[in-house]
Amino acid sequence: MIFDTDILSMFSKIGRANLLSELFSEIDLTITFEVYNELLMAKEAGYDFVDDILKQRFKVIHLDSDLTSEYERIKEELTHLHAGELTSILLCKKEGIDFATNDKKAKAYCKDVGVEWLDIVDILRLCYLKRSLDRKEIETLISDIEKYDRTRITRTAEIFADDT
Repeated sequence: MIFDTDILSMFSKIGRANLLSELFSEIDLTITFEVYNELLMAKEAGYDFVDDILKQRFKVIHLDSDLTSEYERIKEELTHLHAGELTSILLCKKEGIDFATNDKKAKAYCKDVGVEWLDIVDILRLCYLKRSLDRKEIETLISDIEKYDRTRITRTAEIFADDT
């Protein structure tokens, strides 16, 4: 699975980036070099939450020459996507792996090119289904994410929907 900066920062701002490593322990957790650079720029700007991400076991991948050429070819027409999102989606498409993002435009492009994605609701639902966290712990995570990431998680009913 390849992660976008937004998902990583949500968990890191509440000191729980380790939850991703625990939840996805059976697969490689990957970020593109461009996402890694976004994280480093945030760190240089004084955002200490990045330290929690960098401590995790994320594998940093550089695009090969073919993907770099594809990126250079399409980046001008896809200006609504940042470099981290676009490189991640291109890599996911090539490797047939999923992308973790909250960005609406990135999810729309994933749909256009046939890349499966997970967002914060999907990840929290997975925590619930795998029993990694109980309902109260997930509700606390949601509250903390909303407070420290200044975002709103509106589809909470999906997280706790009965598994029938």
